[in-house]
This record gives sequence, structure tokens and C-alpha cells, in this order.
Amino acid sequence: MNCRSYRKRLIMTVLCVLVLCGAVSCKDDTADSGASTGTAEAVTLTPEEYEAYSFENVKSAFPDIPYVYAFDHGDGNTADTVTYDEYRYYQLLYKNYFDGGEDAYWTTYPEMKDRVTQMYNTEILRNHTVLAECEKYGLLLTDEEQTALDRSNAEFVAAFGGPDYFREALDPYYMTEYYFQYQSELELLYGKLENYYMENGQILTEDADIRALLDTDAFVRCKHILIKNDSGEDAEENQLLAEQLLERIRAGEDFDTLMNEYTEDPGIQSEPGGYYFFRGEMEETFEEASFALDVGEISDIVVSSYGYHIIWRCEKESAYLDEHLESIKSTYLALRFYQVLDEVSVGWKTVESEHYDTLSDWNYAVSLGNLYTQVQ
Repeated sequence: MNCRSYRKRLIMTVLCVLVLCGAVSCKDDTADSGASTGTAEAVTLTPEEYEAYSFENVKSAFPDIPYVYAFDHGDGNTADTVTYDEYRYYQLLYKNYFDGGEDAYWTTYPEMKDRVTQMYNTEILRNHTVLAECEKYGLLLTDEEQTALDRSNAEFVAAFGGPDYFREALDPYYMTEYYFQYQSELELLYGKLENYYMENGQILTEDADIRALLDTDAFVRCKHILIKNDSGEDAEENQLLAEQLLERIRAGEDFDTLMNEYTEDPGIQSEPGGYYFFRGEMEETFEEASFALDVGEISDIVVSSYGYHIIWRCEKESAYLDEHLESIKSTYLALRFYQVLDEVSVGWKTVESEHYDTLSDWNYAVSLGNLYTQVQ
């Protein structure tokens, strides 16, 4: 594990398609379903099938839970609500991503629970920022786009043998039909809004402009020595080792030599020349320390959730920037899009529902078990 931040958006529609296409259908393999087991293939629907498989009238799987919390955009309007279908999806997706279904993880790393909670709430906030921005700029789905999406989703359901089997395939991944339709539409709106930002200059798109940005202090290169605080280790001993290494560096020993000998960051194997990064790519404490350094300067001991870092801000190499411009540009485009969303939502407040304390405890979500048998 290296020091790069966990803050990466999980592309939900892509994830859903990959998950469902790899899922094993619960339908009898001998039945004539018109779809391959475990594969969501395009099918031709009759008008009757299209109507039967349509999401048009799909309701929340939690009709007794109107919302988890609402967003006040600063104008007192709190009509922008978060359904439990959406909240539970992110909540359990992130929980399982970190603990792999093993609750002992949270005993070993208790500080991670608040961080993970913040991460999935940030994802939800960004979804609703996209919805608000698309409404503001009139970036709505056209009738043709909505019709194409509805037909595509209906064909997807048909490929699984019908709604019952489709719901059953969604269930292990914390999705409901309602959320699947919501996310399908949201992904299209994400694309519309990103294009709008690029067309209006909020996100740079020209290679020359991005290359020029890389020569500014908005983009840095750093090497670091990481002494990890692994489970069962003595944190004080790890800190003492980091302090001793810092003393040796300041006494004149070669940073690279000590880094190669002591660092516990496996990223050194793929990035021996250090990390190149924008703001927002790294864990906060690591990032703050890195951008505060002058080129050639070495930090004091920096504490992160991984352990103890000694950071050296290095000179950027023009040849590296030229060679890797395409991949750096891809990182920039995604990162800048989310930065703009975060800037838009500054000042937004959440208004908790009366059920919030219960719903925000992911043990409640886990306790619901298999939703498929409850929402039929």
C-alpha cells in the first residue's frame, strides 16, 4: 500500500455492468431464457416484454424511509434528498471494499471508520452536485436519450431472464432496481456536465495548456521514506526509526540509499523516481507537507494513516513530463472535474432525517440481509 489517497470515484454503471456480466444467473441452466447464463447479452424485445421489463414505474425498495438526509444548497431549499437506496449502496460498497466482509478490520483500524464514512458521503454529495449543476445549465436527458437508456436497461433485464433474476443478481452488490435506474441516468449526466465544463474552460483540454500547468507549483514530484504502522507493531518504535533516519539524512547521508533500504512503500518498485501528482491525489497530511516544501527541501516527520513519512520534494524532469503527458492528462481531467464539483458544493449543508442515526449505522444496513426476498 502506498501513500496515494483512497479518493477515487467508483464508476457505478461500469461497475454494475462488469459485476452483472460476470455474475452467475440463479435461473435453471436448462430453462429457455433467451440469455446465456452469467452473461448480459443484448436481446430483441417485443412491445409486451419491453413494457414488462421497463423501469418506468420502479419504486424505492424502502418505501417507509422517505430519505436519509437532504442537502440545503444555501438557499434554505432542502428538497434535494438522498434516498436509502443510494445511501445504502455506497455505504456497504465502501465498507466491503475496505474490510472484505471481515469486521475485525475496524477493530484493527478504528480510525478508518470515520474516513470511510466521509468518503461515501462525499461520493453522494458529488452525485447531487451533478444533478444540481445539470439542472442549472439545462443539461437534461433528451427524450431520445431517455428512450435509448430505457430500452437498453430493459434489454439488460431480459438478458438475465426477467425482473426476478435481475433483482437477484443486483442484490449481492447492494443495488436495488430503483438505484440501478437512477445511476444509469446519473452516469449520462456526469458525461454531459464534464463536457460542459471542458467546453467552457473550467477544465483544460489542450495538451499545451496542461503541459504548461505541469511546470507550475500545481504539480509536484516527491520521493519519500515510509515506515508503516502495521497491525501489532509498536508505533513508538516506528516513529523512533523514522526520526533516526531523518537525522542521518540531515547529517549528509544519501536519501535514495536510505529510501531503497528502509522504505515500506511498495510503490517504489513502479515509481523509483518518486511520485508526480496534483493536489487531491494523495492523502491529506502527505499532500499538505509535499506542497509546503520548496524544491530540494526535506520535510519533518509526517504522520498519515499509513505511518511515518520523510518527504523530499524533487526537481521535476521535463523528459518525464513529456513522455507521460497522456497519462498525466487523463489524471488531470478526472481530478479537475471532481475539484470543480467540490468547489460548487462549498457551503452546502446536510439536514438529517429523523431516521438518520439508525440509517447511518452500517450495522443496520447489514442486518437487512437479502433484500431480494423482501422486495418481491
